Amino acid sequence: MRYLQLALALSVLSLTQCTSLSLEECRNSDWYTLGLADGNRGATATQLNQYQKDCHEFNLKVDATQWQQGYQQGLINYCLPENGYRVGLAGEHYYGVCSNNQFVERYNQGYERYLVNKRLAEIAERLYAIDTEIGSIDNKLNNLTDKAALLKQKNVLLNEKNHLLDERLRLRQGDIRFDFRF
Repeated sequence: MRYLQLALALSVLSLTQCTSLSLEECRNSDWYTLGLADGNRGATATQLNQYQKDCHEFNLKVDATQWQQGYQQGLINYCLPENGYRVGLAGEHYYGVCSNNQFVERYNQGYERYLVNKRLAEIAERLYAIDTEIGSIDNKLNNLTDKAALLKQKNVLLNEKNHLLDERLRLRQGDIRFDFRF
């Protein structure tokens, strides 16, 4: 029975992600299950006001008693200390709906771990980006080294070309001096 309620609550949870209810949802909602889903996700009790406002637009009423009963049952599930740690670890916002300090303590522990994990992920991402950038710089440096070697080789060839052009010019002018320096 408890698993069936939880499954129903999770399926209804998708309905509660919207900011308003449609005419169909106001007509056909199982208010207990909707309240259970809201409690299971740690929503505030003001969620009922939003449902009442939404359904009032269609001249329909919310069964507030059924919603409250489901909501209170959902809060029992939500406010378990081990769930507090899970909620905090997931980085989810806590709306102060639990009255027991154990939940809050475990939530804070989980949230601190979440922040550490988040920072570790940011650091890992930045290190990867830095490694990628260093690799790119290394490739450019390798290319620059290749360019420098090619430029050196080009200069050697240009010098040789200039010597040959000078020698050719002298030979054509009849100045027969052979220049064997390259």
